[in-house]
Amino acid sequence: MMCLLLGQAGAWGQSRAALRAASLSLPVGAIQSPDGKRSAWVSEDGRSIWSATRANPTGDWSEPDRLLSIRGAVRNLAFSPDGGSLAFANPRSTKGTAPTDRWGFIAVYDFGARRISYVDPTFATDTDPVWSGDGRQISFLRKVEGLPDLRVTKSAPQPQAWRPSAATASERFSVASVLSAPIVAAPVSSGDGRSIAYGAREATERNIYFLRVGEPARRIANFPGDDGRKLSQVAVSHAGGAVAFVRGGSPNSQGDLPNPTASPDPPQQQVWIVGTREDMPRFLGVGAAPKFTPDDRRVIWASGGGVMAALLTWDKGRLAGIGSPEQFFAGPLAALRFSPDGKRIAYERAGGIEIFDVDSRIASVIPHDNARDQGPIWSPDGKRVALLRQTAARPDCGNYRYCGPEVSEQPWSIWQVDVSELRPSQIFQADKGVGSVYYPLDQGQQGDQLFWSDYNRIAFVWERDGWRHLYSVPADGGKPALLTPGDGEVETAALSFDRKQLIYATNIGDLGRRHLSAVAFDGSSAKSLTSGDASQWAPTPLAAGKLAFVSGGWSRPPEIMIRDAGGATKAAGLPRVPTSFPSAQLVKPTLVEFPATDGQTAFGQLFVPAQTKGCAIIFSHGGIRRQMLPGFHYMDAYSHLYELNQYLAGRGCVVLSVEYRSSIMRGEAFRNAPGWGFAANSEMLDFVGASKYLTARKDVDASRLGFYGLSWGGYMTSLALSQHSDIFKVGFDMAGVHNSSNSEGFKYSAMGNLDTWTSPVFLAQGDDDRNVSFTEGITLARALQVKRPDVELVQRVFPGETHDLYLTFEHLVSVYMEGSQFLLRHLGVQ
Repeated sequence: MMCLLLGQAGAWGQSRAALRAASLSLPVGAIQSPDGKRSAWVSEDGRSIWSATRANPTGDWSEPDRLLSIRGAVRNLAFSPDGGSLAFANPRSTKGTAPTDRWGFIAVYDFGARRISYVDPTFATDTDPVWSGDGRQISFLRKVEGLPDLRVTKSAPQPQAWRPSAATASERFSVASVLSAPIVAAPVSSGDGRSIAYGAREATERNIYFLRVGEPARRIANFPGDDGRKLSQVAVSHAGGAVAFVRGGSPNSQGDLPNPTASPDPPQQQVWIVGTREDMPRFLGVGAAPKFTPDDRRVIWASGGGVMAALLTWDKGRLAGIGSPEQFFAGPLAALRFSPDGKRIAYERAGGIEIFDVDSRIASVIPHDNARDQGPIWSPDGKRVALLRQTAARPDCGNYRYCGPEVSEQPWSIWQVDVSELRPSQIFQADKGVGSVYYPLDQGQQGDQLFWSDYNRIAFVWERDGWRHLYSVPADGGKPALLTPGDGEVETAALSFDRKQLIYATNIGDLGRRHLSAVAFDGSSAKSLTSGDASQWAPTPLAAGKLAFVSGGWSRPPEIMIRDAGGATKAAGLPRVPTSFPSAQLVKPTLVEFPATDGQTAFGQLFVPAQTKGCAIIFSHGGIRRQMLPGFHYMDAYSHLYELNQYLAGRGCVVLSVEYRSSIMRGEAFRNAPGWGFAANSEMLDFVGASKYLTARKDVDASRLGFYGLSWGGYMTSLALSQHSDIFKVGFDMAGVHNSSNSEGFKYSAMGNLDTWTSPVFLAQGDDDRNVSFTEGITLARALQVKRPDVELVQRVFPGETHDLYLTFEHLVSVYMEGSQFLLRHLGVQ
């Protein structure tokens, strides 16, 4: 059973208008509670439930409220005997027609608590809810393809609000307490380099913080309630007087936005703005990717395929007024970049680059001869634009598998364009062979891939020597200069505020962590800025040589740091780590190496408890292109997984987080290892090697070895159990890939190895997963029930949840707690 807190009912919609027009008579299909005082019916689109009440069984009906809006449809409404709850079937589907494209849940809405609960949600199709006479139980029909229909009876949900469980006598700390650490996003600077803003997830709250350099950090926006609507895409005005941000997620392929709490009003992805001087956040409009113009006269954002804008007025630096939104120019377009004077905008559209003149409202197209141009940046004087050009895409391996070296016969190139003439000229082209396919910095959709210095050089990344390194060339063309030699890679980079250096996050010199370094555009003045057993990321250059960044250690959650020009560093101070977070009880992981079964070297982070209990657990990250750190991570989902590794170690199990072949930051040969994925699953050689490494320890019992992971880590979990149940005795598979659409890859999937699967498994996924199709979970769950009923299978589905299972803190705690308890129980940990 799963309970979710609902917000207040909002706009009434057609159902309210229709009811009023009919003199408050009930629509056709409405049902009434046993006492006749409440009614309920399904909306015209089949996705909402409306309700009206009256004082007595023969009185007039009130105007209706919308109780909820839900993904899928609403069917089979049924009041509880006391009329306090409403059960219904909630069928859902993809656009496909196969049996695995359909599933459904039984949901219960509690009128008093205004909460929706799901009754034992699994990968099956549940229909036809029926209340018991005393209202304590609900029976329903469960359908699993290949099995007879089954009438299931479960306890009716209880209306009380969810509360995380406290630590038990057998726990050093609870799952909820270790997951309560605040997770901060990368800071974003103002145009004048004197302020930053950043978002933070703090258990059931999401907040925005603002810091003017030299002053304490302040919270400027607070969204409590655990409603699953994330905050992202922060932007700061040039002078630091306002911050814009996005609230809510993007739509899936069916147009549904994340709505894990079945909010009465269907959620939207919204742009908000807040003044930084004791203001309240205000809603701007539907959309994403907000930006301020360099003169702070407007805030713009993407909406409906175009760009909207609102005029801003200021009073001595304070945001005084916001004009009505109006269309700025039409789309669809992406990667907007204002010229230094704000009079032009460069952006991507339809595989090319356009230049928009703000005053004339005329757009000019840069010729691109059927190539794909992207990532425009402006020269310091605003007269030219540089861009990346690719004439051939990365080789299409399809269905996640190795298909040979990642090379192109038409290597990528860099071009520059005088915007007054619009005649592009090539200034650099990658060599054939390694590095001929562009391997970008991990900057996200809004980040730059090119950097134009005041010395008229352009920097970029290139995998020429098998490592992702920074290079630079003269803006008019010339020989490239290597800026970051050594084994290791540059992951993110930023242009210094004075445009004379690059500040970058790298693992050069410390392959298992991230640290910050700086280098001039000609390769001189290279220096390390941070070091130690913590990692640092998200360098954000500020004025006067200052630098903001994020630092995350093995016992200290990520925090915003400000470094001055002399190297002195100070924490922003907000958000604060809650006192319940068990910092002193965590174990320091060790970076380790061990042989795979084919003799190659694999890597990992080893967690050894102070008091071991003989059990061991292997963790597989997802991605595939990811790397875990021996501490908190720059991706929030990976910080949560690190916290779960710490919890499992806290229960006495040795934990090994494996950096298997096809992971990142160890060079092209490691990332594109022969046979990875559905080509031959060569990664499993590393995991079996990890099992031998662990069971060679005196504190590990070889008969008590578990396995878990998320996403591609779920794939590894299911494949490890199906191929090696003799080694791995239990598994926890979250949102895993279980089948291959390529017939050659079938034997390297869990579905191709069911006959040898004997170990128990806990299978979990959100049914609004945008990364791994929910049908992957349905496929495996049904196959195990039909073909391997002897395998213990526990199913846990989170309706409305997305891939990482963390939109709400309740979901995150629930899945991690239940999955870890399943692992520990089967490993003999009490």
